[in-house]
Parts: sequence; C-alpha cells; structure tokens
Amino acid sequence: MKLAALIGGLGVLGATIAAPAAASGIDTSGSYASKIDYFGARYTPTYGQTFTVGSDNALNGFTFYLGGGAARVRAFVYAWGRSGPLGAALYASDARSFGGTAGDAFEALRFDIGALDLRAGQRYVAFLTTAGLGQPQGGEMSWMPTAGSFGSNAYAGGDFVYTNAGSSLDAIAGAPWEDAHGALGDVQFKADFSPGATAGAGVPEPAAWALLIGGFGLAGGALRRRRARTAVRFA
Repeated sequence: MKLAALIGGLGVLGATIAAPAAASGIDTSGSYASKIDYFGARYTPTYGQTFTVGSDNALNGFTFYLGGGAARVRAFVYAWGRSGPLGAALYASDARSFGGTAGDAFEALRFDIGALDLRAGQRYVAFLTTAGLGQPQGGEMSWMPTAGSFGSNAYAGGDFVYTNAGSSLDAIAGAPWEDAHGALGDVQFKADFSPGATAGAGVPEPAAWALLIGGFGLAGGALRRRRARTAVRFA
C-alpha cells in the first residue's frame, strides 16, 4: 500500500510540474516594431520560438517571418526541455529559400505539417536553421521581427530562443540553448492546431519520464530494503 501511495504521489507531482500555460492557437504576427538580427550561416545559425500546446493538440502548421539578407533555411519541431530540444525531431522540412527584403520589410515562411499529435500542456520548440545548407551568393545577415517591442512578453506560453552550437543538426539538437529567461521577448510567430487523434499519448512528457523513472528507483529500493529486513528477522 505504501509503494502504491508513493507511486501515485509521484504521478500527481508530475502532473503538477508539467502544466504550463497553454493555447489552442498562437498568433503574435503584426506590423514591424523591432527586430532580432544577426541570423544566418555566418552569424547565429538557429533562431526559434518555444510554445505550449493546448487542448487542441495536433499541430497543423506554423509560420516564421524573416527580413534582411537572402538565406536558405530548414524548419524543425522538437520537444523542449529545460535548456534545449529533447529527443528526435518531430518534424523536419525541406530546404526553403528566402529571397531577402529591403528596409523594415519582412516575409512569411509557412510550413504545413498536416496533423502532428503533440502532448497538451507540454512545451515544444519550432526553429529555423541555416545549418548544413549552402547559402545564396551575396547572402547577408537576416533577422526576425519581434512580437511587439523588443523584450515584451507578447506570448506567455514560450520565448524566443537561439543557439550558436554550430553548423550540424546534431550539435544544434544536443547542446544547451540560450533563452535569456524570456528577456528577449518573442518573435512574430503563428501556429495552427486542431483536435488530435491520440491526445498526444505517444509523446511522453519529459518531467513525467524523469519522475516515473525516479519512482521505479524508489520503489525498487523500498522492495530491497523490505526483503533485507525480512531476511534479518528470519535469521
């Protein structure tokens, strides 16, 4: 009974930890206010936005916005941990060309997924990267427009994030990222959701995994201690 209560308590704790604010649809797009620049193969190769999934948990598509110099990019979606992407890519796009803009103009890059079942209440990251891609001749620094004034919290369920980890996807997905604890605010971003087929049952919550493994360890330790005490009494 004590072991069952312990494991049940861990499950409740996991549900408590893994319950950030969520949204069924995200749209922080708008007119130009400011920008986060120095994005590109010769600068910072990876810019992204974390987001939290609501009750409509199937991600149908998302949109980033780019301005400045021309670039070739790919888009990815990963589960998000405390400081970076977790596990394998949940979505990876083909290479996409951005032709560049002048002044404060920027363009939308839309990525249609179909219906990717994610876990409600969990945070994920969508990002653009130039890693591993040849770049157009004469391509210079690109930038992303911010959602509102620089550093403002336009979207409570996530933040702008980036990494200088390198030019390979393995390095990008395997290293801690910089999120400045939300101090840089959010970039303009859209994500469309619909009701999922599985409610994200196949995508484990990282915090829940850690607690479950810890629970098994505690349960095993308790069983070993009980057996040890029983053996001593029997002797």
